[in-house]
Amino acid sequence: MEKCWNCGGTLEVIRDQPYRYSESGLDNVYIHGLLQYRCPECGETAVEIPMIKALNRLIAKDIICKREFLTGDEVRFLRKELPMKSKEMADALGIEPETYSRWENGKQAVASYHDRQLRLIYILNASEEEGKILHHNIRKMISNMAVLPALSKKLDITPAEWMMVTDDQIFGDVCPDATR
Repeated sequence: MEKCWNCGGTLEVIRDQPYRYSESGLDNVYIHGLLQYRCPECGETAVEIPMIKALNRLIAKDIICKREFLTGDEVRFLRKELPMKSKEMADALGIEPETYSRWENGKQAVASYHDRQLRLIYILNASEEEGKILHHNIRKMISNMAVLPALSKKLDITPAEWMMVTDDQIFGDVCPDATR
């Protein structure tokens, strides 16, 4: 049995409950199949998340492929995954840092043109990092992006999705329909 790092009590292992991945900065991401720990004495909690880079890449793929416009939290998630500072992203998009800040804070909607630019910046950077083509039909992918108002949806991620190591293209030939 594991001991609590806070009070020394015996930790409970939680196995079959989805974990709300709030560390991502997104409030709608739930991961299944993780080991979670809770101390019944002091209430301290912890979780083991293996392969975080692959998990975050899968979340980014879902964000990139969705048909709705990006939310502020999603804009921030993509920027942090690059990793870029807010000012660097504003410079890359050719906008004022204050405008970019309003996007991330949800005070202003991202224009469709900049929404697509943000997605492309992520795709190109991910492609460079991975050293492989991430998507063959980029025109079709782009034409299906950011055409609907933002909707709130829950994103459930199974271990089979995020822990599978593959040499396939990250985005495949087409984005899956984001109707999970």
